[in-house]
Amino acid sequence: MSHIQFSDVQLLNLSMLITTRDSIKHDLVSACCKFGLQADQAGFLGKLSIDQILVIVANIGDECLFPPRRDLISLLELPTPLSGPITSVHPPQQWLPAVSQKTYPACAPSR
Repeated sequence: MSHIQFSDVQLLNLSMLITTRDSIKHDLVSACCKFGLQADQAGFLGKLSIDQILVIVANIGDECLFPPRRDLISLLELPTPLSGPITSVHPPQQWLPAVSQKTYPACAPSR
Protein backbone atom coordinates (compact mmCIF):
# COMPACT_ATOMS: atom_id res chain seq x y z
CA MET A 1 0.00 0.00 0.00
CA SER A 2 1.37 3.40 -0.87
CA HIS A 3 1.23 6.35 1.47
CA ILE A 4 0.65 9.95 0.46
CA GLN A 5 2.24 12.71 2.50
CA PHE A 6 -0.09 15.72 2.38
CA SER A 7 1.17 19.26 2.93
CA ASP A 8 -0.50 21.59 5.44
CA VAL A 9 -2.53 23.22 2.65
CA GLN A 10 -3.64 19.84 1.33
CA LEU A 11 -4.69 18.78 4.84
CA LEU A 12 -6.68 22.00 5.13
CA ASN A 13 -8.39 21.37 1.78
CA LEU A 14 -9.11 17.77 2.77
CA SER A 15 -10.58 18.76 6.11
CA MET A 16 -12.66 21.57 4.63
CA LEU A 17 -14.00 19.47 1.75
CA ILE A 18 -15.03 16.60 4.03
CA THR A 19 -16.50 18.93 6.68
CA THR A 20 -18.35 20.95 4.06
CA ARG A 21 -19.68 17.85 2.31
CA ASP A 22 -20.91 16.37 5.59
CA SER A 23 -22.53 19.67 6.60
CA ILE A 24 -24.30 19.87 3.22
CA LYS A 25 -25.68 16.36 3.70
CA HIS A 26 -26.96 17.34 7.15
CA ASP A 27 -28.46 20.78 6.36
CA LEU A 28 -27.98 22.35 2.93
CA VAL A 29 -29.10 25.89 3.79
CA SER A 30 -27.06 26.06 6.98
CA ALA A 31 -23.98 24.74 5.16
CA CYS A 32 -24.32 27.39 2.45
CA CYS A 33 -24.45 30.09 5.12
CA LYS A 34 -21.60 28.67 7.22
CA PHE A 35 -19.20 28.09 4.35
CA GLY A 36 -20.22 30.88 1.96
CA LEU A 37 -21.33 28.48 -0.75
CA GLN A 38 -23.59 29.07 -3.70
CA ALA A 39 -26.30 26.49 -4.40
CA ASP A 40 -24.48 24.95 -7.37
CA GLN A 41 -21.27 24.62 -5.34
CA ALA A 42 -23.14 22.96 -2.48
CA GLY A 43 -24.88 20.57 -4.87
CA PHE A 44 -21.58 19.55 -6.41
CA LEU A 45 -19.69 19.18 -3.13
CA GLY A 46 -22.53 17.22 -1.52
CA LYS A 47 -22.20 14.49 -4.17
CA LEU A 48 -18.45 13.88 -3.73
CA SER A 49 -17.26 10.60 -2.24
CA ILE A 50 -14.29 10.37 0.14
CA ASP A 51 -12.24 8.74 -2.62
CA GLN A 52 -13.05 11.59 -5.02
CA ILE A 53 -12.08 14.14 -2.36
CA LEU A 54 -8.74 12.40 -1.71
CA VAL A 55 -7.91 12.33 -5.42
CA ILE A 56 -8.87 15.99 -5.81
CA VAL A 57 -6.77 17.08 -2.83
CA ALA A 58 -3.76 15.09 -4.01
CA ASN A 59 -3.96 16.63 -7.48
CA ILE A 60 -4.76 20.24 -6.50
CA GLY A 61 -1.49 20.42 -4.59
CA ASP A 62 -0.67 23.48 -2.49
CA GLU A 63 -3.45 25.72 -3.80
CA CYS A 64 -5.95 26.61 -1.10
CA LEU A 65 -9.59 26.15 -2.15
CA PHE A 66 -11.15 28.03 0.73
CA PRO A 67 -12.80 30.41 1.25
CA PRO A 68 -14.63 28.92 -1.73
CA ARG A 69 -13.23 30.15 -5.01
CA ARG A 70 -15.69 31.46 -7.56
CA ASP A 71 -14.35 28.85 -9.99
CA LEU A 72 -14.42 25.98 -7.46
CA ILE A 73 -16.76 23.71 -9.43
CA SER A 74 -15.01 24.20 -12.74
CA LEU A 75 -11.68 23.35 -11.05
CA LEU A 76 -13.04 20.24 -9.38
CA GLU A 77 -14.73 19.04 -12.58
CA LEU A 78 -11.43 19.09 -14.50
CA PRO A 79 -9.58 15.84 -15.03
CA THR A 80 -7.73 15.50 -11.73
CA PRO A 81 -4.19 15.59 -13.17
CA LEU A 82 -4.99 19.01 -14.69
CA SER A 83 -6.52 20.57 -11.58
CA GLY A 84 -3.21 21.44 -9.89
CA PRO A 85 -1.61 23.19 -12.87
CA ILE A 86 -4.84 25.06 -13.67
CA THR A 87 -5.23 26.36 -10.09
CA SER A 88 -1.65 27.60 -10.08
CA VAL A 89 -2.11 29.65 -13.27
CA HIS A 90 -5.60 30.91 -12.39
CA PRO A 91 -5.46 32.70 -9.02
CA PRO A 92 -8.67 32.89 -6.97
CA GLN A 93 -11.11 35.49 -8.25
CA GLN A 94 -12.66 38.10 -6.00
CA TRP A 95 -16.23 37.50 -4.86
CA LEU A 96 -17.26 41.16 -4.85
CA PRO A 97 -18.11 42.75 -8.19
CA ALA A 98 -16.48 46.09 -9.02
CA VAL A 99 -19.78 47.93 -8.41
CA SER A 100 -19.83 46.77 -4.78
CA GLN A 101 -16.27 47.94 -4.26
CA LYS A 102 -17.27 51.43 -5.37
CA THR A 103 -20.26 51.36 -3.05
CA TYR A 104 -18.28 49.92 -0.14
CA PRO A 105 -14.69 51.21 -0.37
CA ALA A 106 -13.64 49.16 2.67
CA CYS A 107 -14.19 46.03 0.56
CA ALA A 108 -11.83 47.18 -2.18
CA PRO A 109 -8.50 45.36 -2.28
CA SER A 110 -5.58 47.27 -0.85
CA ARG A 111 -2.81 48.24 -3.25
